[in-house]
Formats: sequence, structure tokens, C-alpha cells
Amino acid sequence: MQSIVIVDDETIPRKIAEKALKDKYLVSSYSDARTALSELSITRPSILLIDLHMPDMDGYTFLKEIRELEDHALHSIPVVIMTSDDDAKNEIKGFDLGAYDYIRKPLLPDVLIRRVDRIMRSEEVLKHLEKQAEVDVLTGLYNRNASVQQINENLQMRRESGLFLMLDLDHFKLINDHFGHDMGDRVLSLVAEVLKKFIRSDDVLGRIGGDEFVIFYRGAWKEDALSERCEEIGKKVKEEVSRLLPVTETQFGVSIGVSMAPNHGLDFLSLYQKADEAMYHVKTAGKGGFFVYKEEETEEKEEAGILSFPSFQKRLDGLDFFPGAYFVNYSDFCSIYHFIRRSAERGHVPVQMVLFTMEESETVEKRELEDHVQDFGNLLGRTIRRGDVVVRCGNKQFIILLVGTEKDNSLIAINRVLQKRTEEDRRDYPVYYEINSLIS
Repeated sequence: MQSIVIVDDETIPRKIAEKALKDKYLVSSYSDARTALSELSITRPSILLIDLHMPDMDGYTFLKEIRELEDHALHSIPVVIMTSDDDAKNEIKGFDLGAYDYIRKPLLPDVLIRRVDRIMRSEEVLKHLEKQAEVDVLTGLYNRNASVQQINENLQMRRESGLFLMLDLDHFKLINDHFGHDMGDRVLSLVAEVLKKFIRSDDVLGRIGGDEFVIFYRGAWKEDALSERCEEIGKKVKEEVSRLLPVTETQFGVSIGVSMAPNHGLDFLSLYQKADEAMYHVKTAGKGGFFVYKEEETEEKEEAGILSFPSFQKRLDGLDFFPGAYFVNYSDFCSIYHFIRRSAERGHVPVQMVLFTMEESETVEKRELEDHVQDFGNLLGRTIRRGDVVVRCGNKQFIILLVGTEKDNSLIAINRVLQKRTEEDRRDYPVYYEINSLIS
């Protein structure tokens, strides 16, 4: 239930306001303004009704005092001044000091209830709009602006130790390319839900863009606790994403760069820049881990960027994580096509190109076609051999390159794919194919 605090040294108007509002709202009333102000952190009302003229503290002074309280959340409480004074100058003075509205005395219960109801509705709408402005729509987390604001407020108000984690999803572009942007959005939402389990109520968690998240933990952390937390996050993200994606043994994961307050800065930008440098260390080492920023890393960055041949090969091998065919986007396919064709011509290696086209029967709804096209693409990726290449090239078409395969043998591969479709899919969404021998 929403609450109201009434402050008035006169008993009769205070009692009238109490009686009018108590059936709809939780009402606390005070005859002394200083007591009401001192207990504001306990009552935390939705609205304050305060008399303008009181002996110890008038309404103007109350407005000034409330804005100087240490608890900033109390500054935004709507304060409504009750007065029999009709002087426009006094009214302007009240608004200049932050008054939300004026209610004239003597109080009329019906007018008072309607005025308070209107203010409550306005505040609810305002809070909803403010909430929308600071929330990332896809994940429900703080967006970039809200994350910056929340972290800066934590650092500037409390000036205490803290831990800043910058998290970046590994190979996320390939998720979008391989499974589509709808699946990419599902992955981001899932990661957000996973990360929520690793924060406390006073920590800050936000998505600051694309596949990049930040966490700010208040307080100091021991090295072993930090290592354990980062490893837990990485392990849990990888497990949950692997369950969602329709492939097995994926290497999708998360890389984490870490910076610390106050050692590495006392504002979002400083901590973000240091965490970004730590992230660079993780990415150059092959992704999928965490690193804590160290001052010497800045001086050694150029040396750290020089990789040995085994390290370079290890990084390349780490990108080969699709268990079936190599599923690529169209621009990459064009490059691979020309490379394979040139190599096959030189080495006399047979290469077959197969075009698959899906149609829908008249008895099914067209809006369901996309789901079935994506399912067929996933089936191709799982079924065709490693070393072959798959690309989606239209709304309902795929091309595969079968390397080292004669035309007769390519029919075996095609039938293996088509036979794995359900009878219902074959009936409602038939797939036709054409074969072209690039090199035979």
C-alpha cells in the first residue's frame, strides 16, 4: 500500500486529512515537523503533506532540509504544501524550493482525495518512464547510461573498495551468423539470467552494448575468492548457452577483464578502461578466461601482442568449434568458394555444390516457414561432414560445398540429410535440391 505522511501542528486539519486518506493509503501524521523529518528514512512516504506555517519549522525550511538529507532517495519525495495563504509570491517561492503542488485550506475531503490520487498516478507514470529509460529492453538489466550512473554513485558517495568486471561473450557473432539473430537475443537474455544469480542486491549489473556486460561488486575481494567467482561465471555461462544452442560441445563462453577500486580508479570510465586492457590480455591468450589489470601490462602491451607460432596456431584451432560442417555467412562463403575452387583445380580434387530449396504446402501457415528453414539449416550443420561448407543464401535456400566428393557420393550425403527429417516436415515443407560439379 502506498503511504502518506501528514505534518501539521493544527489538530483539526490534520485529523481531517487523516480521515479522508486512511481508507486508501497508509497514513502517518505528525504535529512536529522536526520529528517527521528525523523519521523520514523510516516512513519513506510516497507523498508528504505539510502545512506551510508552523512554529518550529515552516514548510519552506522543511523543503530545504529534505534536500540536504544524506539519503538521496528521500530528495525525490513529492512535497505538497497545505496553506490558507493565497499570496502568489509565497506559492512561487515554494515551487522554487521544490514543492510539488499546493492544496488550499480549509481542506475539503473529496478534493483532497482526488488531488492526492492524481499525484499518485502521475508519480507512478513518471517512475515507470524513468524505469524504462534506464533498463535494457532485451535483458531487463541496467542499460549503459544507468550502469554508468549507478557505478559512479556507488564510488562517489561511498568512496569504498569495489570490483569491476567487464564481460564479453566469445564467438557471439558466430552465434548470430550460424543460428540467426533471434537465437542471439535468446542467448543474451539467458546470459543475463545467469549473471543475476551472481550478484547481491547492492551490486550493479548492466548490459552496456552488444554482447558486453558489466558487474560492479561493492567491497574488497580476496584473490582466491575473485578467481573462484570468475571461474564460476565462465563455467555457468558456457553450460547454459551450450544447453540452449542446437549443437553439442560448443566452445562459446565468456572472457572477463577485471579492475579494482580505488587502486585503478574511482569512476566508471577509469575502471572500464583498465578492465578493457585486462580483457585484451584474455583475448590475445585465446579467450575464455579472466585477467586482473596490472600497471605493468600497459608497458608490456606491445610485447604481449607478439605471439609465438604455437600460440598463434592454438588461437586459430580454438576458433574451430562446430562439430559438423563449417557454417559461414554469405561474404565468407564467397571467399571460401574461390579458395576451394582454385585449390581443387590445382590438386584435381572433386568438389560438388548443392543448392537446397524449401517450399511449403498450401495447408500450412507461411509465418511458420522461418522456423522450419532454421531447423533445416541446423540439420545441415550437424549432418554434413567436417571440412564441408554450408551457407544460407536466401529466405529458404542453402548451399553446401562437398570437398573431395564425387557426384555419386554426394547423393549419399544428400539422402542422409533428407532422411533425418520427420515425415511431417517432408510432407508440409518439402526440400528440393540441385547439384553442380565445380571440379569432377
